[in-house]
Amino acid sequence: MCGLIAVLHPDAVAQPSVDEVRTGLEASLEIIKHRGPDSRGTYVSPDARVGLGHVRLSIIDLQTGQQPLSDEDEVIHCVVTGEIYDHDRIRAEMQKEGFPFKTKSDSELVVQLYKRDGINLLFSLRGEFAFVLYDVRRRLLFAARDRFGIKPLYYTVSNGRILFASEMKALMGLGWNAEWDLQSIVHGGDMGDERTVFRGVFKLAAGHLALCGASGYIRTERYWDLSYPAAGSRHPDTVDAMVSNVRTLLTESVRLRLRADVPLAVYLSGGIDSSAVAGIATHLLREENPNAKLTAFTLAYVEDEVTDESPIAKRTAAHLGAELHLVEATEQKLVDVLEESTWHSEQVNTTFHGAGKILLSNAVRAEGYKVALSGEGSDEIFGGYVWLPIEYLRTPDLSAESLGIAVPTDVERRDMVAALARAAPIPQLSTARDDAQEDVEKSTLIKVSTHHTVATVAPFYGPMFHPRVLEATGPPELARCIAEGIDPRVRQHSLAGTWHSLNVALYVTAHTVMTRCILNQAGDRNDMKNSIESRVSFLDHHLVEYVNTLPPSVKIMPIAGDGPNKWTLTEKWVLREAVKPFVTEEIYVRKKISFNPPPRPAATGLGPLQVHLSKRITQASVERLGLFDWGYIKGILAEYLDSPIFLAHGAIDARARMLMGVLSFIVFQERFHVPPAPSGE
Repeated sequence: MCGLIAVLHPDAVAQPSVDEVRTGLEASLEIIKHRGPDSRGTYVSPDARVGLGHVRLSIIDLQTGQQPLSDEDEVIHCVVTGEIYDHDRIRAEMQKEGFPFKTKSDSELVVQLYKRDGINLLFSLRGEFAFVLYDVRRRLLFAARDRFGIKPLYYTVSNGRILFASEMKALMGLGWNAEWDLQSIVHGGDMGDERTVFRGVFKLAAGHLALCGASGYIRTERYWDLSYPAAGSRHPDTVDAMVSNVRTLLTESVRLRLRADVPLAVYLSGGIDSSAVAGIATHLLREENPNAKLTAFTLAYVEDEVTDESPIAKRTAAHLGAELHLVEATEQKLVDVLEESTWHSEQVNTTFHGAGKILLSNAVRAEGYKVALSGEGSDEIFGGYVWLPIEYLRTPDLSAESLGIAVPTDVERRDMVAALARAAPIPQLSTARDDAQEDVEKSTLIKVSTHHTVATVAPFYGPMFHPRVLEATGPPELARCIAEGIDPRVRQHSLAGTWHSLNVALYVTAHTVMTRCILNQAGDRNDMKNSIESRVSFLDHHLVEYVNTLPPSVKIMPIAGDGPNKWTLTEKWVLREAVKPFVTEEIYVRKKISFNPPPRPAATGLGPLQVHLSKRITQASVERLGLFDWGYIKGILAEYLDSPIFLAHGAIDARARMLMGVLSFIVFQERFHVPPAPSGE
């Protein structure tokens, strides 16, 4: 999995010494050593204008896979994080073509593929990765991030130098100083586009590459993106063939991700996604060894029966013959690691998703594992979120008729949308839907409401910001930020109706909730805090590209029944059918439940989250930020401490989420040494 740091001193910047560059690299690597505790290495170019650093978590080629990597002529130098699958086959092909390899590491493919294909090497890579490569002859720095943004990569310009890093905290080792980006913070740039909470620091977007030259230029461009067929287009496969193809592609994805030179485990919840991965992995392992037994890890929310999925996970594990480790997650244990989760995710944290993942990955590491298969990415590809049925119903699925799938009439669709909005399990979603329905028809940006929904469940509202901040930024406009952050071609597909509304919503969800949140907080960052590589089987681009061609009604299947409520909608229908042979009947029929433990009422006094927030959110800590209005925050805190609301379905009191967001900035300021927002900004 690993971590990287890179620095380029353009010609206009004073030339440093080799020792200065190496010292900075070592300081940066020390900050992110959790990403690679097994070894570290650096490369500094002869002119000292380029430095590459790497910390390694040894998974493939344990003996000779140290980095930075180089070619036989010492012209190409590279640092790579993540995993590249199917590398044995590509290596064999390239060796026949005469390309020499120094190691058996999957990462070395980047070096040799660059020598053969240049920047087009990206089309040959399959997996989750980020890398920075330096071509000495061309004086060119070439960076890239995987198609879905599973692996993080940030960049900035500091004192004229171009810096890249797996985590923003690593930039501090090279002398970068953090400052607030008020526009991004108020308008939600960290969710809506590639900004972060820090001025001038950007995420290299998923599916993008960056080219940097000695003159100091930085050019980024997209090499891959989600795409969907024209609405109503006829699919060449039958429904049965679609199910079979999804099963084949997902099985192959899991097979590739079982390749490791160290033991691996699986994260198991009570949902269909992780259960399917566990079931398929067990099936594949037993093809080689009939007695093979998978090891699974499950969070047990012992204080809340509603959100505790461990009893279901126990039944799944028993069905598979897997060894199950239950990891107890109480509210106190989650609160204890909440700030660590914020520091490691480098993102505003308003749930316990990241904290839960720290507890889980810590248990995996304690048992001696380095790799865990996970089920992230399925909801965003197959249509599993609670707001997506409304987007499916927004426009008719004309492609269903050719497949013999019965669909609701226009009148029935409108009635179903109204009923779904009223029945929204999370209050914020109901509000978002009601407000957004009117906005969709008059929108000039995009004809779905997903961006409104995502914006409404965000923790920040205008009144909480200091008036001076709002004078500089204007009122928060997260929904607009998200819509404007979407590729303009996709917005046009939505406005013109050339993509079905469900597919537009899936695109928006994948580029916000998945890439900028789930894969960050519940994926890489809190796994790597404990040096665990998580592998995301649902985000194999061969699988995703096929699923994206499928008609909307195969993802969210309308099923006709009797009575006044004639129609029911089954989310992720094609996935359910594809993995049915690998899961229990209980998992096959179970509806998606939010995977998030809510705080529970304390027997006496304040609960753990209330206690922690009351200690950390003080007038001094809030005013030191220079971002928020203490009078407003003080009132919200008092209300939450006096009369907390305990919502079902894993939802946290909106006031608690707001306060957790404020706490995130307190953590950022303390650990990134951020000065208060200047009063004149």
